[in-house]
Amino acid sequence: MAPFRLPVMELGAVVGTGVGHLLFKYFGVKGLFIALASVFWTVYIVRKVGRDPKAWENWGFRTDNLLEAFFLPTVLFVVATGVMAWYAVSNGKMLWQGHMLFLLVLYPVWGILQQFLVQALGVANLLKIFPQFRLCIAMSAGVILFAVVHYPDWVLMAATGLLACVFIPLYIRYRNLWPLGLYHGWLATFFYLWVLGQDPWVTVFGK
Repeated sequence: MAPFRLPVMELGAVVGTGVGHLLFKYFGVKGLFIALASVFWTVYIVRKVGRDPKAWENWGFRTDNLLEAFFLPTVLFVVATGVMAWYAVSNGKMLWQGHMLFLLVLYPVWGILQQFLVQALGVANLLKIFPQFRLCIAMSAGVILFAVVHYPDWVLMAATGLLACVFIPLYIRYRNLWPLGLYHGWLATFFYLWVLGQDPWVTVFGK
């Protein structure tokens, strides 16, 4: 296989997943998309790791640097959560609401998968294909991809684009997906409920 064939194929699959997300959301079947995407990429991960056991850690599913990798994301998470909680209280919103418990448990799973796609298959492959441009190309493409899949909600696009600006350098530095996926899910939960006034559980499952 040519050196860049697999990275290009993975990038194409990631972009295809993003397009699929927009299409399924347009037709109001976002829950179906999440289920199909989760199954597809889980099968891909299992098959790839079966052929190359090192792929799991190379992608960022590692535990050897957990404490180091969690430190900065945790600081950012605490600050961002504090700001969102202040915004919610200032606007008369309840902090504990809707399906928050279910979201705090389940959303990080979806967050880990999204970070896997954006970081391990997106950013990491761009660094392989364009090593001379590195962070410039990876940041630009990662931010655009992550923001565009949340179209047409411009507030959400701006928030996810900002999140990508922070998470991409952290991934490049630590190559660890666990803190990024976990805090992605929790921050998204708080942002939807406290800032946007939306319950993602209702959006996906309808009740």
